[in-house]
Amino acid sequence: MLDTNTILDLYFGEILEEIFKLPCYFIVTDFLTNELRHPPFSTLAKLGLRVEPLTSTEVGEITDILKDYSRPSYQDISVLVLARSRKTILITGDTDLRLVAIALGVDCYGTCWLIDFLANQHIITFTEAIVAYERIRKKPRHPPKEECRNLLSLWKRNHKLLE
Repeated sequence: MLDTNTILDLYFGEILEEIFKLPCYFIVTDFLTNELRHPPFSTLAKLGLRVEPLTSTEVGEITDILKDYSRPSYQDISVLVLARSRKTILITGDTDLRLVAIALGVDCYGTCWLIDFLANQHIITFTEAIVAYERIRKKPRHPPKEECRNLLSLWKRNHKLLE
């Protein structure tokens, strides 16, 4: 599952298309399709982004969660609910959404984790991972700092090893 923040991070990092070369697929809820304007959802759908609607029970879960957590948006919580019901991971750059996911026992990772996965799958190089992260930071996007700091150090070490 992806949230809008992750999609925007990857878009600004100029590596969004690359994630669709991974040996997995990415899903958003139908609630997110209207949020995706730059890049437009139609472009993402052509690349392979899948959309899954929520059941009426899952829609009710969004409302229940928002009673306890006011910070993530309705759309963001929809992706969390879908990840939880499908027993899959949530990839988000949104700190508030990550905190709710952790509290609800949903495995979640950030944008840099996905960039690291791209590099480890040899879809991008570690140099390209570093450049993508720098592009993201200049936009101003704010992927999870601790996760990114640790991975950036790793990418720099790996880059030197591969020179």
